[in-house]
Order: sequence, then C-alpha cells, then structure tokens
Amino acid sequence: MDDETEKRARVLWDYLCLRQPLEKSDVIIGLGCHDLRVAERSAQLFLDGWAPYLLFTGYLGKQTTGVWTRSEAEVFRDVALAMGVPEDRILLETAATNTGENINFSYQTLRENGIPVKRLILVQQPFMERRVEATFLQQWPGPLEDTHCIITSPLIDMSSYPNPAVGTMKQLISNMLGAVERIRDYPDKGFQVKQEIPPEALKAYYWLLHAGFSPQ
Repeated sequence: MDDETEKRARVLWDYLCLRQPLEKSDVIIGLGCHDLRVAERSAQLFLDGWAPYLLFTGYLGKQTTGVWTRSEAEVFRDVALAMGVPEDRILLETAATNTGENINFSYQTLRENGIPVKRLILVQQPFMERRVEATFLQQWPGPLEDTHCIITSPLIDMSSYPNPAVGTMKQLISNMLGAVERIRDYPDKGFQVKQEIPPEALKAYYWLLHAGFSPQ
C-alpha cells in the first residue's frame, strides 16, 4: 500500500476507533464476528477483573456463514475457556445476526439470568467501535440514563490488524468505508443515533472511493 493510501486509511481508522478508558463494570459483552482477537480481548478483560460476568453474543454473520459450523458466541466461548475463564461466568446469546440484535438480545439474556446492569463493556473490532456505540445508544432496551457503556477492542494498530483470518489491508479499508456509510445512513433508518463525520474523515472516505476501494 502506498503512503498516500495509508495516510487516508489511517484518518478513517482514527475516526472509527474511540479508545475509551476502561471502568469496572457489571458485565463484559463480546460481540460476535470472525476475529478471534475480540474473544481474546473480552476474556482478558474478565481475567483482569473488569467485570464478574462475560457474555458472548452472535449466531452467524456475513463473514462466518459457511465458514464456521457453530455460532460465533460458541466459538468465542471456547477461546475464553481455553484462556481460563470459568464456565459458570460465561453467558451465551446465539441468535443475533447483526449489531442491533447483539445489543437487544444481550439485554434480554442478562434479564433472563437476573443480572442487573448499570455499567457494561462492549468489545468488537477496532473499526467497529463508533458504530457499536451509536447502535447501543439507539437500541439498548433499558433506560440509558441509568446505564453507562464503554466500548473497547483488541489493542492493535491499523498496520497490525490484517492477518490471514480477517483479511488484507484492502479488505480492512473496504470494511472501514462500509462503517462510515452506515454511520451516515443508519440514523435515518432508526438503527443508530446520529454521529458527526468530520470533514477530514469524509475527505478520506471519498478519496479512497475514487482510488478504487469498495465499501463492504
């Protein structure tokens, strides 16, 4: 990747990643995807004592349908168990197929298990942080004034993100373009709260489109 493309991609990466500080919480929720580093990050947060419960949410999505034979939540649970998380501290939600369902179904799962939540940590891929926050603020069924949400992700830089399991830098750029489009378009559909897209991020978005990258 040439320097100019990397520069524009990093503008989007820095916009999409929120880098919020952690706080002790009631539950850690790992949102299912094809990146096992999300499961590892979620499990490590539990092991480090950030919350007493770990919930994994997700059936199969665009990247895992036809690739994995079990739900994303079940695959993530296996990662957590291998890292030493006690099985009785892991909750599973295995029906969600998108971020909105991750949020809604996780709420239902917590209520069904009698776990009150005032503070929670949501874990996803780095470029999904802003979308996850916007979705939570729009779709969390509980009272937002009584619930504090922290968004985090695996602690990796953009240049370290691509690998054989999640794809190339070109695919990452396509994913970031798709994330920006959903941040722009989904509020009108009622899926997310509206978030400002700063001029430098929009400029990078259009530059990458004109350079031949396609949103995913």
